[in-house]
Amino acid sequence: MLTTERVRTPEQLTEAHALRLAVFVDEQHVPLAEEIDDADFAPTTTHVVVRDPAGDVVGTGRLLTDPAHPGEVHVGRVAVARAARGTGAGAAVMRALEEIALAEHAPDGSVRIELSAQTQATGFYERLGYQVYGPVYLDAGIDHRDAARILRSHD
Repeated sequence: MLTTERVRTPEQLTEAHALRLAVFVDEQHVPLAEEIDDADFAPTTTHVVVRDPAGDVVGTGRLLTDPAHPGEVHVGRVAVARAARGTGAGAAVMRALEEIALAEHAPDGSVRIELSAQTQATGFYERLGYQVYGPVYLDAGIDHRDAARILRSHD
């Protein structure tokens, strides 16, 4: 059974960063300087972690918000440990981020969630209801496409 937590302590953020470094830097060779950024520490950023039954962090992601753009958020840095892929950990991360977006960033009851998906993960996001659009572009040396979904509180 997976459990989801909103990151509230420096220790939890360290755990989230450790998973991201394992996935993005070690596995995918994203430069370390591009992985951890100022947005990680901004007061407008929310992180979540997903834990396996042993208590290990197996999933993480972050929600970027900008008070100047109410009703719009950006999901990023979604990472799942290699051993936990296919277990629902990624979907649990997305569900937690979507719940926070809808509860806290939907002034009129709806919120547009945008993300930059690695092309190899577009099917995952499409299964979660995201529309993938636009051209393929490079981010940190990896092919990406944009994706978005609008959530409404009455859905």
